[in-house]
Amino acid sequence: MTENKSDTIQRQSNKRALDVAVMGGFAFLVLLFLIRHLGKQVRTIEAERIHRTPETTYGIENAEGQIVYVLIYSCIETDTGKIQPLYSIPGIRNSDPEQNIIITSASFYEGKCNIVKQYPDENLELAPFDTRTLLVNKRSIRAGSSAANFMTKWKPDARVYEPVTDAVTYGSHEGMSITLKSVGRLLARRTE
Repeated sequence: MTENKSDTIQRQSNKRALDVAVMGGFAFLVLLFLIRHLGKQVRTIEAERIHRTPETTYGIENAEGQIVYVLIYSCIETDTGKIQPLYSIPGIRNSDPEQNIIITSASFYEGKCNIVKQYPDENLELAPFDTRTLLVNKRSIRAGSSAANFMTKWKPDARVYEPVTDAVTYGSHEGMSITLKSVGRLLARRTE
């Protein structure tokens, strides 16, 4: 009886060892399969990374010319009801590090679309990272015209990064400083 019990225990022990060996072998095969499969995936990702065209625009559009509009605040109404005229400085910045752009037109309008000032008389070339700011004197705006507009057209010699067009408006009232910034809004692409 003791021999049968001993044989049974031995058989159970051998079965457990065999089960552990089979499970270990199966786990080893799964591990090999995963390593091989993931290795192929890594090689594929690496190949795509190497053969992919590099992104050079960093989320910035390349353009072939544009018409850009900037809202200008030419005056504000104070808490006493008085109209306070403001100075405006529209600016155009060539953000391309290699190419020139040409400003073909830059116009400052009153709220009723009357041209107050036209810049430049002829094409103005901006070198890479160059900036032009244009002062609009508060005396140029008729009293009561709170909304004004600045529009610019530009073209490049080749595709370039979009220039930055914006305006800073400033003034003072009773010892307090007033400063506003407006960002250009694209109206049209390809200005030809």
